[in-house]
Amino acid sequence: MKWRTLRYSFSLLLCLLLVMPAFSQQRSASTTNRSQAQKRKAKKKEKKKPEVEYPLYNGVTVGVDLWGVGGKVIGSDFLSSEVSVDANLKNRYFPVVELGYGRSDCWNDFGIHYKTGAPYLRLGMDYNMLFKKAHGNRLLLGLRYATTNFNYDISTPPLDDPVYGGSYGNPNLEDPVWGESLPFVHKGLKGKMSWGEFCIGIRAKVVDRIFMGWTMRYRFRLSESISEHGNPYYVPGFGKYGSNTLGITYTISYSFK
Repeated sequence: MKWRTLRYSFSLLLCLLLVMPAFSQQRSASTTNRSQAQKRKAKKKEKKKPEVEYPLYNGVTVGVDLWGVGGKVIGSDFLSSEVSVDANLKNRYFPVVELGYGRSDCWNDFGIHYKTGAPYLRLGMDYNMLFKKAHGNRLLLGLRYATTNFNYDISTPPLDDPVYGGSYGNPNLEDPVWGESLPFVHKGLKGKMSWGEFCIGIRAKVVDRIFMGWTMRYRFRLSESISEHGNPYYVPGFGKYGSNTLGITYTISYSFK
């Protein structure tokens, strides 16, 4: 009986000696895996952090549009020029003011002469999709409210008859009932329009504090007031008269910090 008890005790001790290292190894492996998982989580958190932390205020940027003047040089019917000023808040939000002047002096396909020129104003906000980056380039999504008050002229001057002399009306505007056309001149007609703009654009840092980039604008009319004598052909800041239109600005700007 004594030998049997000793034998059982020896067997139990041997089993414990065999099991303990395996249990210890398993526990050590579990601890290692947990430690590695914590390290991976810490790395993920580090990756989510922005490359640089910007303060609330990062200066003011002043820009000039080159697209409107360049378009007129290559033959556009419209001339526009504008200046923009925006404030950089945390490199993420850019409240902006844009002040410009638009002018047109042109004829349409039916021989009607249009002339107008007036300032316009836009107010809005841009959001920088690349605010976490340290390189300074910007991918901007924006919204604008714009308005302008303007005067415009509409006229169809009489045409001279080279054979019989005298003058006659514009044949492109003949009345389908009475079969004739009378010249008309309406000057100083008053117009007013407000519209909204959805904007997407880029600003690339060229050198130091100088940026260049373009903005594409989808413009949609909000309200208007025009003369009963005729619609304008061009609205300063908006473009060709209609319910909506597309526009582009190409800006060179300088950042003051």
